[in-house]
Amino acid sequence: MKIPVTALTVIIACRLVSSAVHGQSQTTEQPRFQIEIQAAGESGPSYTVTNVTGKAVTACVFRFSSSSESKEISSTVWDAVVQDELPIEPGASISKPLGHVVGGPLPDKVEVVAGVWADGEIFGQPDWVKVILKNREMLASAYERAATILQQGLDQNWTRDQFLEALNNKPNSGPIYAIRSTLVANQRFAERPQLLRNAMQMLLASFTRKSDQLRKAKPTANVAISSQRP
Repeated sequence: MKIPVTALTVIIACRLVSSAVHGQSQTTEQPRFQIEIQAAGESGPSYTVTNVTGKAVTACVFRFSSSSESKEISSTVWDAVVQDELPIEPGASISKPLGHVVGGPLPDKVEVVAGVWADGEIFGQPDWVKVILKNREMLASAYERAATILQQGLDQNWTRDQFLEALNNKPNSGPIYAIRSTLVANQRFAERPQLLRNAMQMLLASFTRKSDQLRKAKPTANVAISSQRP
């Protein structure tokens, strides 16, 4: 039966038992989140996740499903470290749009199936925990590769064209895109080398900080990272 879009708020209490992942000792703590689904609003359907535990969470995997479907609709990873957002502190909430396939049912159930706490402890389905950590690892490496290019260019006093040439055939990752778009958008860099140098130094500092932040966001357990998605 198709679920009508109304202003009804569905309150879902989610309880997740901490899972043992590759040698992690299982604890009696049960991560708990309160999830509210707003089926209609000024900006369309959305959901709000409230952390009702005693510690902050830095990443969560949300699974969406509908009572009119026998299988899950989709899953998404929210990671404060990757997305430059604040962790969800105890008692705090985040709100996100509730996406769905056009013509398909609107999800009426949202679950937190895995995540990472700010203290490095992990919880939930091991495969999804690995996805979170793999994403962090890949992005940290991308920032480090881009920082290496920037440092080389600064050491050798590259011109704008030399920076652009160094980016040729490089994967268009977020950091590489940031360098390329900055160079393309600023034609004055060709005539003002100090302006170019200042911009590249700012990007280098930003990439180094972001890489360090991602590297430090490690779990306390020894989790084997795999690229396989659940």
